[in-house]
Amino acid sequence: MAKQLPDFDTLLAMHREDPAALDKLREELTGEIVEAAPSETKRRLAGLQFRINMELQRAGNPTAAFLKLSGMMQESFSELNFCLNNPVDAVKARHQARQNTPKADILRFVPRNKNTSNNTPTQH
Repeated sequence: MAKQLPDFDTLLAMHREDPAALDKLREELTGEIVEAAPSETKRRLAGLQFRINMELQRAGNPTAAFLKLSGMMQESFSELNFCLNNPVDAVKARHQARQNTPKADILRFVPRNKNTSNNTPTQH
């Protein structure tokens, strides 16, 4: 069953008197949103929520947290604005970014008790 968001005065009282309870409520509500999302969106939302949680932990104080999350939102809106106003350029930029992704050498790990002469990296 979906949890209801309390009214503003209740949230303000929680912020002042029991910040841990307010944080727990935030985690519960965002968890419900992620779980209710379509499967193709769920992983991306969970990743975004992880980034938000890490930034909140690193912030150290509410003002720093606000500024960091506000900056993340501004960056996201800026990207959306670019995509909406320049769709062809946005597709080209995404395609070029994928092509410029560095390749990695895959190392073959062989147990120590076997011949290790075939441990050369392969390009993928």
